[in-house]
Amino acid sequence: MLNLEKIKWLNKNTGFFRFKPFWNDYLITNDIAKHAFLTKKEFGDFIMWKITEWEKYEELLNRWFIKNDKYKASMALAYAKKNEFLWYGPSLHIIVTTLRCNHKCQYCHAAVAPMSAKEMDMTEKTAKKVVDTIFYTSNPSLTIEFQWWEALVNWNVVKYIVEYAETKAVHLKKNLSFALVTNLTLMDDEKLDYIIDHNIWLSTSLDWDEETHNFNRTFKDWNSFEQVTYWIKKINKRFEVEWIKQKIWALLTVSKRTLSKYKEVIDTYVELGLDWIFLRPLNPYGFAAADLEKLWYEPEEFIEFYKKSMDYIIELNKKWIKFREAMSWIYLSKILTDKDPNYLDERSPCWACIWQVAYNFDWKIYSCDEGRMLGRMWDDNFKMWKLEETWEETYKKMIDSETTKIMVQASTLDWLPWYNDSVYKPYIWVCPIHSYKSTGNIIPNYSKDEKRILGHSILDYLFENIRIEENKNIFKDWLGMGDNSVTSQCESI
Repeated sequence: MLNLEKIKWLNKNTGFFRFKPFWNDYLITNDIAKHAFLTKKEFGDFIMWKITEWEKYEELLNRWFIKNDKYKASMALAYAKKNEFLWYGPSLHIIVTTLRCNHKCQYCHAAVAPMSAKEMDMTEKTAKKVVDTIFYTSNPSLTIEFQWWEALVNWNVVKYIVEYAETKAVHLKKNLSFALVTNLTLMDDEKLDYIIDHNIWLSTSLDWDEETHNFNRTFKDWNSFEQVTYWIKKINKRFEVEWIKQKIWALLTVSKRTLSKYKEVIDTYVELGLDWIFLRPLNPYGFAAADLEKLWYEPEEFIEFYKKSMDYIIELNKKWIKFREAMSWIYLSKILTDKDPNYLDERSPCWACIWQVAYNFDWKIYSCDEGRMLGRMWDDNFKMWKLEETWEETYKKMIDSETTKIMVQASTLDWLPWYNDSVYKPYIWVCPIHSYKSTGNIIPNYSKDEKRILGHSILDYLFENIRIEENKNIFKDWLGMGDNSVTSQCESI
């Protein structure tokens, strides 16, 4: 029979934890993302409170799996630190200055506008209202990101936003940074000088070798691969000469063509002097059946690609070639440090509405960039609001909108069945928009959620390698925890 007194006593001394079998052992985690591995005997001793004399006791005590008189206060402080983003309003403000683009990418999430469609450019009047709204939000630190389609097409409005926002930041005493996502084909020396003078972070897309990149990112005017690699080299050289401690951020979108060429992909990045790669799977937005046949793959295929890529990256690091994978870096930050890496995608609730907002050229305001993509596909279910006459009215309406409330509720793991019980709950997230496009329901189905499957598989791989001391030291080096640690551009995510 159950001994209720003994159960009560165990609950008094054992901190809350989640667990799962991990090979021949057990992995346990708690709500502040601490973890420990236990053998079957140690796990049995732990849950039966027979642990006072074995060596794991101090480890479990220090990681707050065992309670002491400081347990409540320490857990509350650590939990608040991990989730401090909940105290503030939107920080990342994505501005779509135009829908025009000079590329026609195979995996483009929605139809771009032709270069002649100037009516789809944001005007200075709209840009001013957007910036005024951004600075009315409650967050003391703001990032303005110029997103797809091709921001350099409407360069004058980009410059207007930068200079107007810089002026407001001084007067309103807010920390301000800028990021620009560009395919680099319209870059020139004058623009680069401006970008450097105003400390604008740059990111672009690089889909491996010339043939694959040009297939994925169709550009009829010139050779897209030649353009992007030329500017990657030139920009990084300028940064080096001017002692700017960053590199341009190149992003890979993995298509079916990429899966068997993981070494070639990574070698291309290394040869260009880049020191990291972001292995991103495709999103299920806007594909026709013909596109799916050319580009799509099953989650299991991507997982295999990821593992082979990571094995190769680890081997490069063992040869003193400093190269990292960004998604792994983000998870490892959560696993091995006390600080959240500030990457908006991997959070509960997710970043949409409360941390990221997307402002379209036509006054519409969306929950996030993915929500705006659906808007381009004639689905405005994720529109928060529109620009009003005053920025005060705009902010109040958008932050109190039904979209905001629904997105927060749908992306909070604590009430979602199975997600809340998962040993990986402290590290993962759900995307209501991904669920909506995949199943028609913003509430995800745990067993069919492809993002969850990918995330868990990546975490399985990382936890396996954390148990290998040499690999763990490489990971710690990525995070700046080792003797020969390197700084990471991911810290700015």
